[in-house]
Amino acid sequence: KQSGFIPFKFANVYKHRELLQEARRIAFDIIETDYNFDKPKNEVIKKTYFKKYYDNGNILYEGLAIGGVPNGYGKEYYSNGTLKYEGEWNDGAGEGSGRITWTNGNKYEGEVKDGDMVGQGIFYWFDGDKYTGEYKEGKRQGQGTYTHLDGRKYEGQWKDGKINGQGTYTYPDGRKYEGHWKDAKLYGQGVYIGFYGEKYEGKWKHGIYHGKGIYTFSDGIKWIGEWREDKPWNITEYSKDGKINGKMVNGLQQ
Repeated sequence: KQSGFIPFKFANVYKHRELLQEARRIAFDIIETDYNFDKPKNEVIKKTYFKKYYDNGNILYEGLAIGGVPNGYGKEYYSNGTLKYEGEWNDGAGEGSGRITWTNGNKYEGEVKDGDMVGQGIFYWFDGDKYTGEYKEGKRQGQGTYTHLDGRKYEGQWKDGKINGQGTYTYPDGRKYEGHWKDAKLYGQGVYIGFYGEKYEGKWKHGIYHGKGIYTFSDGIKWIGEWREDKPWNITEYSKDGKINGKMVNGLQQ
């Protein structure tokens, strides 16, 4: 049989009814047919438009399907009629590019596999926050940027849905932290710059100063030494011209 829409092109010329019916049949087959080149030659998989309903009469799924199983582009709905998922499907599960909507108003747009967020995507929270970056098995993982509605922003690495690894957190008022994180807390080596220009460069543990570091005040005075549990422990204070002003040993000023 012929392929393409050539029979339609000449349909108005043919007067014979059988030729016109054949042209329409060929065109309809082409519209609903998807050719899978991994299959043996001449074997065709047909994707047809399909609808499935909840018991309350609302639509559960509408879109392309193979044998009643969602395959291709389609939409899934909650039982109340609001959209749940729109995008590509494979063997009954969301796979490819799609958009997921939750009942609380959160939304995701990006890559999907087995109905989960994977690869690159954008997540929109109902309160205005946004994440743009990588996902793995439904969790933020890899490189990504989280932007709060109030302007706070984190750019860096994620693991198991939490901030982990190297990253930078900035505030609208100019405050900034750049360094290592562990389970969403400042951990390891990092640099913090405060609102007035003060700066700490050194070790952190569970979000507080802990270990070797240098704290530079906005007036140029520096504390250099060791912190323990957020407290200056063994510290030497230097004036802005490099002279020693005093010391702290084991948490006590000398």
